Amino acid sequence: MLRGFLLILFGCGFVLSQNAQRLQQLESEARQALAAHNVADALTKFQELAKLSPETASFPDEIGFILAATNRTAEAIPYFKRAVELDPTFAQAYYHLGVALWLTSEIDPAVRALQKAAELAPDKGDYRFRLGSAYEETGHYADAIRELQTASKRLQNNAAVWQTLASAYQSTGKLTEACDAFKRAVDLDPENLDLRNSYGTALVNNRDPDAGLAQYKKVLEHDPGNLLAQANIGFAYIQKGEIEDAIKQLTAVTHEHPTLAVAHYDLGVAYKEKDDLKNAVMEFQRSIQLAPDLTEAHYTLGITYWQSGNFEKTIEQMRTAVQQRPEYAQAWYMLGVALKQTGDLDEAMDALRKSIAIDGSTSGPYNTLALLLRQKGDSAGAKSAFAKAAEIKRAAEQKQANMLRLGPSHDLR
Repeated sequence: MLRGFLLILFGCGFVLSQNAQRLQQLESEARQALAAHNVADALTKFQELAKLSPETASFPDEIGFILAATNRTAEAIPYFKRAVELDPTFAQAYYHLGVALWLTSEIDPAVRALQKAAELAPDKGDYRFRLGSAYEETGHYADAIRELQTASKRLQNNAAVWQTLASAYQSTGKLTEACDAFKRAVDLDPENLDLRNSYGTALVNNRDPDAGLAQYKKVLEHDPGNLLAQANIGFAYIQKGEIEDAIKQLTAVTHEHPTLAVAHYDLGVAYKEKDDLKNAVMEFQRSIQLAPDLTEAHYTLGITYWQSGNFEKTIEQMRTAVQQRPEYAQAWYMLGVALKQTGDLDEAMDALRKSIAIDGSTSGPYNTLALLLRQKGDSAGAKSAFAKAAEIKRAAEQKQANMLRLGPSHDLR
């Protein structure tokens, strides 16, 4: 009996050894096929491996990776999900799952998967970059900046990391930081003309239009027909206060390229600066027709309507702006102001409170909210809002006084 039992054990061990050898050989062949770009053969072999060893998480992850890399992303997702079910600590599979979900527009699940990947492997720069990019694209700029700052330390020579970080800084009004990050990106990828255009715009927005113009001219040296650079030169003229030059430049661009939405928008801004509201409205409307998701065009058109006393149309444009960009504090503020003018006090207060919740650093929304609260009979609420507005104003005046006293060489940030 003992001899028979030993034979059974030996036989089992021999079979297990054979299976292990078979798995090892098949995996080696699969990886060789993948390295040789023999995708179909690699996929077949990894599928066989997944059947032979159904509890091994790496095999469904490999299958999903091959499917996603061959534009079969929707088919890949169940394999990535299977991989993380088999191994909940498998950071790479979570990362692959997050990317695949993002590519199929399943945004919230994608972000959760990318968060998990970064949590499990916090030192992986690619994971932090992808998560930061997802935050940036969904408007969660503070989270984006945190992740992208970390990614930039691990991927210092990756221009795309610096570019995305610059965009996140720019979206939060941190223009100096945006310029610095754009410069890092341009230094790493000097032939990227779209990137250089973005850098120039950041410089112009940061009150250095001459430096911005220099970047646009470098773009045109490489690509004389670059439409964006031509339009951006007009934008730089606006920032320099050279409005007639801006109108001349942008009119030429829009005549030659009538479907360039950003040129129509900038031309509208130039007309608005000239107090030619009729032409400004026409150009903003044209830019929106060409690019309905151009949020700034909706906002600035709303402001132009406000200047001409058309509050209903102001409300319409501000509603569109906050729908497109829910964290647009200034648009919520202007929506509240316009609603106040049309007598919709409750909705006006809601809009003002949203503006304050997003950015409570300016006194305007507090003052307007205080006026409405007083009008509604809420004396205590009005008093509190007025007090907060006064506090913000005093702080701003004190900061200005400090800057004047210490001089421009002192960085008070």
